[in-house]
Amino acid sequence: MLLKLTNLFLVENRQGLAVLPEGKLLINTINAHSYNTAQKDRFFAEALQRGDVLIPDGASIVKACRWLNAKSKPAGRIAGWDLFEFEMNKLNRKGGKCFFMGSSEKVLALIKRRAAVDFPHLSAKRLPFRHIPLRRPRRPAPHPPRTSLKNLLY
Repeated sequence: MLLKLTNLFLVENRQGLAVLPEGKLLINTINAHSYNTAQKDRFFAEALQRGDVLIPDGASIVKACRWLNAKSKPAGRIAGWDLFEFEMNKLNRKGGKCFFMGSSEKVLALIKRRAAVDFPHLSAKRLPFRHIPLRRPRRPAPHPPRTSLKNLLY
């Protein structure tokens, strides 16, 4: 088992978002799908655990934490939308820019129109995204490659 739900520290309620430290944070969310993926993929499990904050984005995670008597006992799920809305409201109070990575100009125009109504003190910008595939470390060969006597002599 790569990830133990009983040992994870999760944000326990929406009010917990307000006490997160200022500055750059890597915020991950965990739901049943990501938990199951982490059981099979050690790199994914490590990524979830090494973030600054882990948010329970799934009722099944919340219930499992209670049933397993985990260290963290979230009161309810905190959806990605809850985090988005919280951060956008916080930025709107200060004024600033919000970058949407990978959005097209058409989608950004729709975002800007909506943001002007919901968050009038911030500006939405587009951050172009170029897909760079992640490379995993190569696994060593199960046994050394075969060499023939001919290759060793010459």
